[in-house]
Amino acid sequence: MASLNLVVNFRQYSEHSSLIRAISPAFELTTEDILNMTIVFSGSYVHSDSLLLVASLVRNMRLNNVIVNVQVHGWDSYASRVDFYELINVPFGEQNPRRSSRGRFIELKTFDANSIYKLQDELNMILYQNGAIGREVLELLFYCLGEIMDNTLIHSGLESGWVSAQFYPKKEEIMLTICDYGEGIHHSLTSQPENKYKDITERQALELCIQRGVTNGKGLGFGLFATSQFILKNSGELLLYSGSHYLTVKDGDYEIKSGSYWKGTVVSLKINTNIPVDYKSIMPADHTLPDDYQFFIDKFFGEDNELW
Repeated sequence: MASLNLVVNFRQYSEHSSLIRAISPAFELTTEDILNMTIVFSGSYVHSDSLLLVASLVRNMRLNNVIVNVQVHGWDSYASRVDFYELINVPFGEQNPRRSSRGRFIELKTFDANSIYKLQDELNMILYQNGAIGREVLELLFYCLGEIMDNTLIHSGLESGWVSAQFYPKKEEIMLTICDYGEGIHHSLTSQPENKYKDITERQALELCIQRGVTNGKGLGFGLFATSQFILKNSGELLLYSGSHYLTVKDGDYEIKSGSYWKGTVVSLKINTNIPVDYKSIMPADHTLPDDYQFFIDKFFGEDNELW
């Protein structure tokens, strides 16, 4: 029986890769091993995507019969509001009535085949109801969110994934993160014996997965391509972390780096809500994205002729 002590001080992590470096040793633990985790809130703002990675890790460890003991130093009301403490099973008494999350964020959530489409609708309704996000951005977010969440269930080899979302109106930014603890991108691309990608490296798998038409045969190979193109044209940021490598799209450039191990895949997007992107610059000419999105709007809000 192995024992591991981890300290997670949210103030120390300016990037996802540094947080993953801190929690990565937990993936070495197996059944009946012990993880002693100390979580430190030190007054600085903590983003929901960082909370998601830690909360989902704790839940995944316990699901795999690792004994997880958690101590928390300092408290954070936002972490409580997005259900962080509840997910890691640490009591926290909220001092004030809960404010509505409408138009701003969702609580940290897991999804599976039974809940994925309801959750996608909830996320898209939150963004639509905000009113400060352009139609072009909403349409492409609608498409990319669906593709990434679907990919989690199709390609991870698991039946569930995790998601967080937060809108920052003053910054005019949306942060969206989806993660899983499945097979990872490299295994997904190379596991089929007759697959032409079966001999590629983990680094090559990340490079290929955002190219159009690259698939393991279970999809069209368009979702991550469209997402990366959207981020490029939106001047946003993309992190795609799987195994011991991660790809970033930032300031118009792609970069792949080695990193600490993450079992599964993390996809994190930062989208600028004030920079529109024409879907026609990404999607096939006959794609029905505007109609698909309008169908969604009509389904939940009725006809909105002012949108046209």
